[in-house]
Amino acid sequence: MRFKGEYFGCDFGDWDDVNVSSVSDCDFSEARMHGCRFLNAEMTGIVMPPWPCFCLNDPSKARDFVMSKPWPKSMGLTLDIYTDTDPECVAIVADASVMADKDKISLDEVRALLKDIPGMRIKG
Repeated sequence: MRFKGEYFGCDFGDWDDVNVSSVSDCDFSEARMHGCRFLNAEMTGIVMPPWPCFCLNDPSKARDFVMSKPWPKSMGLTLDIYTDTDPECVAIVADASVMADKDKISLDEVRALLKDIPGMRIKG
């Protein structure tokens, strides 16, 4: 399935059913996404949108790293929220341009800050 358009704050998948992924083999390469969560999804077959979107896999596992670093104010709050989640949330996709605008920093600066987060996937 191919997704196009804008998706802000959407959940893909199911909190409850951990046995069968309700989301797999999807193509989001032509979508713009921000604050979208993938719940109990099989991420290996899912194509993510290119930069400035990014995908944080297993966000709960990145929490200690995120909380140990200094971040620009809004970006830090956003990453705090993204990583304070249950393990059923297997990925979060966001748009770095939204973060850059809120903190008045460049996309290159946002990318440099994000790239070392465990589980971070940046395409392009």
